Amino acid sequence: MGKLISLQEKTDLAKKFGIEYKALNAVFMVESSGSGFDKTTGKIKIQFEPYWFQKYTGMKVPNGVENQPAEWAAYDSAYKINADAALKSTSWGLGQVMGFNFKAAGYKDAAAMVDSFTTSEANQLEGMLNFIKATPKMLLALQQKDWATFAKYYNGPKYKEFNYDNRLAAAYAKS
Repeated sequence: MGKLISLQEKTDLAKKFGIEYKALNAVFMVESSGSGFDKTTGKIKIQFEPYWFQKYTGMKVPNGVENQPAEWAAYDSAYKINADAALKSTSWGLGQVMGFNFKAAGYKDAAAMVDSFTTSEANQLEGMLNFIKATPKMLLALQQKDWATFAKYYNGPKYKEFNYDNRLAAAYAKS
């Protein structure tokens, strides 16, 4: 198993969790453009969420949602303040699973999840699928391609603001 996931690994994991590959592919295309590592930096793709960091620590750390180097700079600043809060306040890899979802993803803590995700996209995908499976309604919605329900559980109640349901449907149609 290499750092990048193979098509066979993706299809095997989709089958293991009872999800049509095209539906699964739609999720990681929307979440990370289909790759868990940034081609420029070679690092795992992240999205640091200052709202969550402030919720955990009471401290503000700016983040302009720009590009991976900027995301990493914001994350690194937060990590120096409070490592655990920074890990939990960041979404990671192929499925952009938030660090605070470590338990649902199958890990003992956020650091263990990130260590695993940094190793390979296959680990990222399996963690994402564990996270989805941990909420049966979310898994069922993905299996049924009920994009609005899936987006509500996966991206939170504000999913409509970012058009996640329609973006997932479009990515599925394009697959």
